[in-house]
Amino acid sequence: MKNPKDPKNSAVRASLTTGQAASHCQVSTPTLKSWIREGRLRAFKTPGGHARIAVDEFQRFLKRHRMPMYPIPPAPAGVLVVDDEPQVVDMLVEFLTHHPRGFKIETASDGYEALIKLGSLRPALLILDVMMPKLDGIDVCRHLKSNPETRAIRILGVTGYPAAAPELLAAGADAVLVKPLALDEIESHVGRLLDSTGG
Repeated sequence: MKNPKDPKNSAVRASLTTGQAASHCQVSTPTLKSWIREGRLRAFKTPGGHARIAVDEFQRFLKRHRMPMYPIPPAPAGVLVVDDEPQVVDMLVEFLTHHPRGFKIETASDGYEALIKLGSLRPALLILDVMMPKLDGIDVCRHLKSNPETRAIRILGVTGYPAAAPELLAAGADAVLVKPLALDEIESHVGRLLDSTGG
């Protein structure tokens, strides 16, 4: 067994215990540990001395031995919250952090910052304020919906100006909520929009 150089590296995070691996293979834990000792299945030791099997290594082992592949849970959906009001951002991040679906959350305070973050995050959902400095939500919407690579991103617009809602919808937003935001309305829209993407 090898020790990972960095205990916080992705191999430690994306790994299985010997018990989990044994259960999947429908063998006892001692049998699985014997496979590791014999070199049939590679494993490493955690800083605490526990054996772990990297998921990708385990999948290769399963394929080699024609066993069913280990089910990998889907990555959490990405959500980008874009608003120039810190209290609104904090409220939305708090809500999303404790949501049972589990999300990868990023924030931006204006449209330009949002477009930069969209390049790396590729979120399933954008919660987008309309009135912001530099680049407003309507321009961000138009930009995303005109680009084939970002057209599928669901957009939930939020605004303190009800009159801006039709323009945001015309620019490509999938739904618009008027501030002050109600958590039950956010819950309903987030669920509906993500269900429509499979996220």
